[in-house]
Amino acid sequence: MIVTERIEQELTLLRAVYPDLEWRPDAFWVRIPDYAVPPALWDPPKVEVAFRIPPTVGEQPYAFWVRPGLSAVGGRPITNYTYPTSTCFGDSWGQFSWAPEVWAPHVEITRGSNMLNFVRSFADRLREGP
Repeated sequence: MIVTERIEQELTLLRAVYPDLEWRPDAFWVRIPDYAVPPALWDPPKVEVAFRIPPTVGEQPYAFWVRPGLSAVGGRPITNYTYPTSTCFGDSWGQFSWAPEVWAPHVEITRGSNMLNFVRSFADRLREGP
C-alpha cells in the first residue's frame, strides 16, 4: 500500500507530541516507546503503545496495544482486553478493543478527527480502569 499525503499529515501531528515514535510504513503501524498510564489503576505505570493507522482515508481506527501487558491494581479482570497478542513490533502485547465514540475526519486535518485525537483517547480508556 502507498503512504498517502493524509497519512504523512497524521504522522506530522503525532510526531509533534511523540517525537520518538516508530513508524512501520510496510504495515501502517506506529509504536510510542514511552506512554504513562494511571499508576493508581494499572501496573506497570509506563508502557509502549502501538496502533495501526488505517490505510484508507477516513476509515475509523480500532484498538490499541500495550507492552508489557497491563495488570489492574487490585487484580480485577480487565474488560475488552486480550493478552497476549502480537503486533509487527513483536510478541507479548496486550490489546484493548477501543474505538473513538465519534470519528468525523475533515479535509483540514486539525478541524476533524485525526490520529492524534485517537491516541489521546487511550488515556480516556485507561482512566476508566479495568
